Amino acid sequence: MIRYGIAGIPLTSKGRTFVESVEDAANIGLNALEVQLLRVNVQENQVLEYSGMLPKDIETSIIIDILRQDENGAYVSIGNDSVIQEDDIVQELFWNMAKNYDELKEGGELAKELDVLLSLHAPYYMDLLEGGEIAESSANHLKWSMIIGKAMEAKRVITHTGFYRGTKKNSMKMATATYSNFVKKYGPDKNFPFLGVETSGKPEIFGTADEVISIAKQVPEVEPILNVPHTHALNGGNLIEGKDFKNLLEMFQPYAKGDMYLEYAGVEYDDTGERKLTAIKHGDLKFETFSEILMDYDKDLTLISCSPLLEHDAQYMNLIFMRNYYRHMQRKLVQKKVA
Repeated sequence: MIRYGIAGIPLTSKGRTFVESVEDAANIGLNALEVQLLRVNVQENQVLEYSGMLPKDIETSIIIDILRQDENGAYVSIGNDSVIQEDDIVQELFWNMAKNYDELKEGGELAKELDVLLSLHAPYYMDLLEGGEIAESSANHLKWSMIIGKAMEAKRVITHTGFYRGTKKNSMKMATATYSNFVKKYGPDKNFPFLGVETSGKPEIFGTADEVISIAKQVPEVEPILNVPHTHALNGGNLIEGKDFKNLLEMFQPYAKGDMYLEYAGVEYDDTGERKLTAIKHGDLKFETFSEILMDYDKDLTLISCSPLLEHDAQYMNLIFMRNYYRHMQRKLVQKKVA
């Protein structure tokens, strides 16, 4: 099965909430949605009126963590599954797409009912290898993404890694250790989504195809996410012939978590890598060529349009695939008759 979806809210959607996005995606024939964790605000507050309540019962915000004093008087994290006490500090996340856990649950249940496969993309600016405050902030955003992804029952949470630090070899060690430690707390064995590490489109940013696959080899809970235009741009436009796409699919397939998850768009690039994503019809990254390879691909696949045209290009990919599929079947029928 091939699922087609988009990264973000449908351009034709009148609503801007998570629940409305799920419904609108289904209404235009899509069966996958990558929700984006953008424009969030997290505050630490001591809110006495929450005392005696569970975080999931709070209607005005998404409580992502409770901080409670230990025996030394220091506030430490205890998660978000405990009853809030009077002296606790809570970390409240305010998000324009959902205001509480009930809305996250409602959207997740609606997605199941409408057969829309959910994923969540962590904030796009991430720098997990920086080692200072920026790395800490990035790790927190990834943690919050996991918590929200779990609440909406997303299958995977996708993230970028950030800039190289020192040599690529050193960055590889840091990235592997970072993700290994992270999934120990927020892994699928604790009912969190799979963690997807995405390929990059810039040479200064960690995330070649080999690098994300190497992480997946060493950290089985991690899924390498193939962003096709990023990889195309990073390698100077190397995806030209069908065999080029086929080789990539064969690289990533062993590490897919059921369905292989791909992001697709057109792309402009130069010697410095990706310049910007474009409509799929533009540029030299031809979906027609890719779709020919998909004719003989017998595994589940999720294709996410990350182009500026979003649902238009998701529908365009479906149209091109189906057109080529019928031609493919007609050729097989003719060959069978001749034989």
